[in-house]
Amino acid sequence: MNIKKDIGLLIKQRRKALLMEQVDLCEYAGVGSTTLSKLEQGKANITLESLEKIIEVLGMEFSLRVKEL
Repeated sequence: MNIKKDIGLLIKQRRKALLMEQVDLCEYAGVGSTTLSKLEQGKANITLESLEKIIEVLGMEFSLRVKEL
């Protein structure tokens, strides 16, 4: 499991489903283009604040689950 790649892929898929360009998402979410590009490639160590802004613009939500042992 690679959480960075998983999150990046989900964000990219949602952005494309909304027919939104990277530049538009950057503007609406107030994040840099390099940050978004690296995020979508699974290479970014993004802050939770930036992630929250991006998923809000995309109409997504973030949740965590505790794995049972």
